[in-house]
Formats: sequence, C-alpha cells, structure tokens
Amino acid sequence: MVRFKNRHILVEFLQPHLLDPSFAHPVSLPAVDPLDELDDFDDEDVLPRIPEIPFLLPLPSVDGSESRLKLGDEGGGSVYRAVRGVIQEVYGDEGWGRMASSFKVIYHSPLTTLTILRIARPHYRLLWSAITLLTTLNGQQVIPRVIVVSGTIKKLQNAAIAYHRNVTAGVLAVALDSKASRSEKEDETKRLDKVWEGERAQIAALED
Repeated sequence: MVRFKNRHILVEFLQPHLLDPSFAHPVSLPAVDPLDELDDFDDEDVLPRIPEIPFLLPLPSVDGSESRLKLGDEGGGSVYRAVRGVIQEVYGDEGWGRMASSFKVIYHSPLTTLTILRIARPHYRLLWSAITLLTTLNGQQVIPRVIVVSGTIKKLQNAAIAYHRNVTAGVLAVALDSKASRSEKEDETKRLDKVWEGERAQIAALED
C-alpha cells in the first residue's frame, strides 16, 4: 500500500505595527527550539535554529480577549484564500493545480496567529515561497514567518505546542507586569492559562 507523504508547516503572521526596536522583554524566557525533536527530515530539508525576535511586541489585547488579526470566525479560510491568491498570481493555474488537492489549513489560532498548513511533500517549497510572498490578510498588513516544517503531524504538534508556550509566556509576562495588585495578577494568570491551555489541547488533538 502506497502512503502519500505530506509536509506540515507551522507559520505565524506578524504585524508591522507590533514591531518595535526599543521593546525590552520584562522577563528572561527559557530558550525553546522546536526543531530539537524533528528528526524525520532529509538532510536538505533541515532548517537552522529559529532566531529569536527580541523586538516583537505581544498582542495588543494582552488579556487575550481580542485577536491580533481581524479575520472573523473562519480565520483558517482567510489564510487559505490568501495563499491560494498568491499562488495563482505568481505561479498561475498550473502552480495551483499542483497544490490544490493536498493543500489544507489544519489549524489557525485567532489569538496567537499560529497556523498549521499541510501540503504534499513534492510541493512544500512552492507553498513556502507563496507564504513568504504574502503581504496582506483581509486587507491587513502581515509579515509571514515560517517556524517549522515537518514530515509528520505529530512532530509538528510537539513543536507548535512548545512555540505556543514560549509566545504566550511573553504575553503573560507583559499582562502581569501591568497589574497593580497581587490578586489581580493571580486572577489574570488563571484566566489566561485556561484560554491558552485550551488552544494547546486543540493542537494536540489535530489529525492529518
């Protein structure tokens, strides 16, 4: 029995107005390298260590009640249509024809913008290039950043959860730094932990 091989891509969508060279992170976070557990690559597919972005500001709404990108309830659909549009514009109908049957948005977080895409193995570099050329989502300027590429959904889930913890730890640190009383900090911590633990559970439950 022949098994179709896919590649899974974890990408986040940064927004230019959240980038500030003067930003100083309030806490020192542990280094997280989601690539440590990804050993299923061919040699030419291995990515270098993900560089940190010390000037990335956290979410505008640090309490987690508002998303960075206004994509509506179907954020994954917006990502799908935007990527499809770039592929058709740059590579034409032939390029989209090669990818259409295997391209899928498996997961999208409206709070962190972390998105997981699936594509057939022979075409993942084509998808990667299209992601890089993407400049807007629903009319909003974005800077796409590919974080991890993996040959299995399980290994990408592990990497996505590790990266999600790192991102949300930074957001939580800023949120707590803005609270005056100890009780407010504790309440905020519990509430944010519950929201983000739910997202990590969704990532862990994904199926290809």
